[in-house]
Amino acid sequence: MRALVMSENKFFVPLEAFPQLLDAFQAWRERHRAQMEVFEFFVGGGGGFGIVNVPDESALNRMMNEYPFGMYSEVTIRPILDGDTALSQLRETVAAMTGGS
Repeated sequence: MRALVMSENKFFVPLEAFPQLLDAFQAWRERHRAQMEVFEFFVGGGGGFGIVNVPDESALNRMMNEYPFGMYSEVTIRPILDGDTALSQLRETVAAMTGGS
């Protein structure tokens, strides 16, 4: 299962807590590195995004339960599909709906 995971700052992280959270975040990243196809930050801070490839929604849920900045962030998760596969399926669906070939 592939998904886009976007995390944006929602609540202020107390400065004194930041070093510990940053260490925990780096450890989380290392634990899940193999499952992350993309790992990016937004320019200027404020969050970032990744594309993860996990076996199923349970594995994704476990991964995000461990996310150290989760309580300070607005996290959006969107399942994704290869663009060429999605385009082919869309063309088939439209053709079936319109009686085309």
